[in-house]
Amino acid sequence: MFAAVIGRHYASKFCILLSSVALLCLFSFASVASAASKLSKAAPSYDIPHLSVDNAVASAGFFRLVWHIANQQVELQESADPAFQNANIIYAGLDQATFVSGKADGVWYYRARTITDSANGQWSEPMAVTVSHHSLARAFMFLSLGVLVFLATLVIIIRGSKVSH
Repeated sequence: MFAAVIGRHYASKFCILLSSVALLCLFSFASVASAASKLSKAAPSYDIPHLSVDNAVASAGFFRLVWHIANQQVELQESADPAFQNANIIYAGLDQATFVSGKADGVWYYRARTITDSANGQWSEPMAVTVSHHSLARAFMFLSLGVLVFLATLVIIIRGSKVSH
């Protein structure tokens, strides 16, 4: 009778252990299958870089341009004119993104192409980014709020130190 009770106890523990291992294997297989599907859906290779921007209206004064191209050198141009008259090359290399800052208010245009020793690729579709900085009144409002918070914190610290002494 004692052996039967012990046997049932170990049998239930074994079933719980076996169920846990089965669930672990199931979740592991699901995560491996998910990772494999992500690898098979890797970024497509483009002959022409595809430009995107993290913020089409940059009110903070900076933005990030990203282009998608597989292991090829890229040349990135910037212009204030949509026809790219007097365009400037702001990047050339193997990276796939760049941060742009310090631009005056207005609309800025960007385009990219692949570059090789023998030939250059076609230009991407232009990407327009509007730079519209916060107004000076808003900046002074934030500065004033910061000064008020600083002074309130200073008063609390001074009062707290007087009470503790």
